[in-house]
Amino acid sequence: MQVPMNSDSQALLERIDSEMLANLMHNLPGMAYRCQNDLAWTMIFLSEGAVDLTGYEVKDLINNNLMSYEDLIVPEDREYVRAQVVQATNNGNRFQMFYRIRCKNGELKWVWEKGNVVYANGNPDYLDGFIIDVTSQRKAEEHLRELNATKDRFFSLLAHDLQNPVYAIISLSEFVAEGFENLPLEEIKRAVGQVHSSARGIHTLLENLLDWARLQSGQIKCNKEIISLQKVLNYAMEHYAAAAAQKGIILDLTVEQDSLVESDLSLLSAIMRNLISNAIKYSYPKSTVKLELKRQGDWAQILVQDFGTGIPRKNIPDIFRIDSKLKQYGTANEGGSGLGLVLVNSFARITGARIEVQSKLNHGTTFSVRLHRKID
Repeated sequence: MQVPMNSDSQALLERIDSEMLANLMHNLPGMAYRCQNDLAWTMIFLSEGAVDLTGYEVKDLINNNLMSYEDLIVPEDREYVRAQVVQATNNGNRFQMFYRIRCKNGELKWVWEKGNVVYANGNPDYLDGFIIDVTSQRKAEEHLRELNATKDRFFSLLAHDLQNPVYAIISLSEFVAEGFENLPLEEIKRAVGQVHSSARGIHTLLENLLDWARLQSGQIKCNKEIISLQKVLNYAMEHYAAAAAQKGIILDLTVEQDSLVESDLSLLSAIMRNLISNAIKYSYPKSTVKLELKRQGDWAQILVQDFGTGIPRKNIPDIFRIDSKLKQYGTANEGGSGLGLVLVNSFARITGARIEVQSKLNHGTTFSVRLHRKID
């Protein structure tokens, strides 16, 4: 049984409904609207969330006083938005979509809109809907897609770059094992040398892979201590002396004066090993890789210079990126995952070192590593 209400009760309920609606509109995280279903989507109602979403006052958008809502939609997305509304008008009365708007301050935002067509006298005269900012979610999705693409490329590179040296070790060891009694000593030495070179390449790749895994999992920390840069360079040169000798490359170290720096020995050593390895890889056989340690005021500078293939100027920004499609084989057809220089860039950022690159195609490349030195 319905209880009749007097005029006072009816007025009270209307006031409560009005207050509730006002509170709901105020607390909405996005923008509620009603607009005409015309070419400009002329707004006839907007909740106050329009200010946070677009940067414009409600009065600026109502009746297109300052600009229309269509003007906020980036030009590349307008056709798509209109097609969704037309489809809803023709095939039903609901629509939802993602698109971009340009706010008053110039900021680009991704928004999600859900709405429906409102018919008056059988005509699709109005659109009612709700629009929220989903920029952070879209950025997170894009970042995840980039991570997945990087992961796929990373494993593809590893599979390719492990395949060649492993195949070389298998084939050369079989060659020596099957013909050991009849092979000349020089032929055996050559094969064993190639096996050693392939094994060293795998070892370097695995070292970098482990460092990359530690870097991605946040396990690498900068444990600073006082370090002699001359000792770091001597150790790195000894590490790659055999690889350089195999290509007839001379490692030439010039020390103007030793410098002490406060850095992480493990990370700094990894930077130098990868730079020297990279220089040997792209050096022409029987050339020189020059290493120079010098001082520049409060800075210590290490130069690693090769006289090899060089890097095209347009490709230099990509050499420190794991997602780069840049692929360049060494002068002895050495492969590489590209991890070495990626680690150099990452470790330099962690230790506070500064990396610079200068290169000329077919003339060589110079990497510069600059660190604050301890004043003697």
